Amino acid sequence: MPRSVDYKKGSIIYFEGDRADKIYVLQNGRIELVSHEIWTNEEIRDLIGPGEFFGVKSAMGNFPREDAANVIADSKVMVFTVPEFETFCMGNTRIVMKMLKVFSNQLRQVNKHLATMLHKKEVDTDDGLYNVGEVFLKQNRYDRAYYVLKQYISEYPDGKNIVNAKKNLAILEKMGIKG
Repeated sequence: MPRSVDYKKGSIIYFEGDRADKIYVLQNGRIELVSHEIWTNEEIRDLIGPGEFFGVKSAMGNFPREDAANVIADSKVMVFTVPEFETFCMGNTRIVMKMLKVFSNQLRQVNKHLATMLHKKEVDTDDGLYNVGEVFLKQNRYDRAYYVLKQYISEYPDGKNIVNAKKNLAILEKMGIKG
């Protein structure tokens, strides 16, 4: 049977990394979830209002908590075990629809981040290849620098480092280095 628990402002319901075996629905008050964005480690703060649930993904998946739940105003929270929450959802399609909307939004955000990262990776590859050539130059490994810079020019004719790559390649050619 789910139970109602009162939390005072300033208390913490759970910490990031805690074992997740409970699901919560805020009846009244304010809860703040604090997590870290996995790509940038930037702190994210999400406010939970009355009628909203939290702790579902970790508890349903039996994973450690991905966030901390901080009480920012005196609050009353319904605390469910996973089986209790499943039973509760069976009789409350509104909660299920709300969860689907939240999870759908989170999946869209993940997809957006992945698309950004994949695009960024192309740019990083451009920088990476050029930087390898620069490292070989600094190490006086001219034959390898020549090869890498030649590859860079071939692969990224409009790359942001193309002017420097061509200049360094010309210097190497004047030194008698050829691929």
